[in-house]
Order: sequence, then structure tokens, then C-alpha cells
Amino acid sequence: MKISTIMILAAGLGKRMGSYTNNLPKPLIKIKNKTLIEIIIKKLISNNFEKVVINLFYLKDKIKKKLIDKYKIKIFFSEEKKLLNTGGGIKKALKIINSEEFFVINSDIILEDKRISCFKKLNNFWDKNKMDALLLLYPTKKIKKKVLGDFTLDKSGRICKQETSPFIFTGVQILKSSLFSKVNKQIFPMQLIYNKLIKKKRIYGLVHDGKWFHIGTFESLKEYRKMLK
Repeated sequence: MKISTIMILAAGLGKRMGSYTNNLPKPLIKIKNKTLIEIIIKKLISNNFEKVVINLFYLKDKIKKKLIDKYKIKIFFSEEKKLLNTGGGIKKALKIINSEEFFVINSDIILEDKRISCFKKLNNFWDKNKMDALLLLYPTKKIKKKVLGDFTLDKSGRICKQETSPFIFTGVQILKSSLFSKVNKQIFPMQLIYNKLIKKKRIYGLVHDGKWFHIGTFESLKEYRKMLK
């Protein structure tokens, strides 16, 4: 693959899981016999990624113990002493990432591809000359419960803001490391960068044609497990 380094965001507290995550970090929640983060890592291996960087905070030793020396793929950890939010977490990990362009994926999602891998599609669509960020999006109409969308796309695939947004962000993206040198804050969300890129017309989106599940709450976990029976 053109871009073969990826960061997994796994530092969150998982508060929306209730008591389920009192002693268990959300990335280690099991779906059948595999944890969420292992499902992601196996998918990354099958897509020929060469380097994985994972940021950690909550119950970090449990995640490290689960993953260390278990996979052939190179896995590195970026440990946070305090929660840095999505943007701050990525910025802190840049020295370990050590790449001008890289993927990022949330640790609480499950992706199913239709024919071609979404990672391959993103890699093929990526154009560093006109893009600073490329986000994988999902149509809100495909989600059972009513949700507010995050973004709108124009005909060229550029992300723009409108009153109604038919697409939700999946948690998968390609970013340039240079984006973070312009942010002086240590703790900040990625939305701060997205908003700037929308104004500059340097952020694009690609719609996922497979299935996408966000295991963000205890209810969504139960729903997904029920669906698999």
C-alpha cells in the first residue's frame, strides 16, 4: 500500500459503556472471541499495513499485555499522562508515527467491506497535492436509529458544511503530519483541524459502501452482539 502506517485511537475512558468499562478498557471488549482492537489489528494485517501506533491512557497496561509480542506487525505505543483528546493524542504520537502521511482509525468501530477494502479505496483516492485530510464517511440513511450527520460532500468529493449533512464520520482517515505543526495547543479535538481545512478547501471525503458499526455505547454493543446470533 502507498500509505502503510496507521494510528489506532485507544486512549478513551469508555464512559458511555457504563459499569461495563469500570475494570476493562473499551478496546478490550469482546465480540465473540476477539477483542475490538484485535479485530482491527487483524484487518490491518490483511490490508498489508506495516506499522501500527496505538495511543493509550485508561487501563493502558491491560491493552499492552494483550497485544505485546502477539502479532508480526510492528506495534508501538504512545502513552498519555493525561487525556489529550483526538487531535492532541495524534500530535503527541507524531514522533513515533514518523511519516508525512498516515491513516488513523478509532478503536471502537467494526468495518465490513463490500468488495474492495476501504483502506485500498482511500489510498487510491488520496491526492496529497490537493488534500491535507481524507475522511471515510457513511450515509446516515443506512443507520437504523436517527442520527445527525457530520459532513456534506460536493461533486468532487470535497467536504463542505451545510445545514443538513447526509454523512457521518466513520473514524477512519488519512492525515498529513504537517497539519499538527500549526496547532499550538496540547489538548484539542480533530474538529479544530477539520474546520480550518473546510475553509481552505483541503479536506475530502470518500463514502464507505460496505457496513459500519460504532460500538460507542452499551446499547450499541448489545445490538451488535444480538445481530451476530
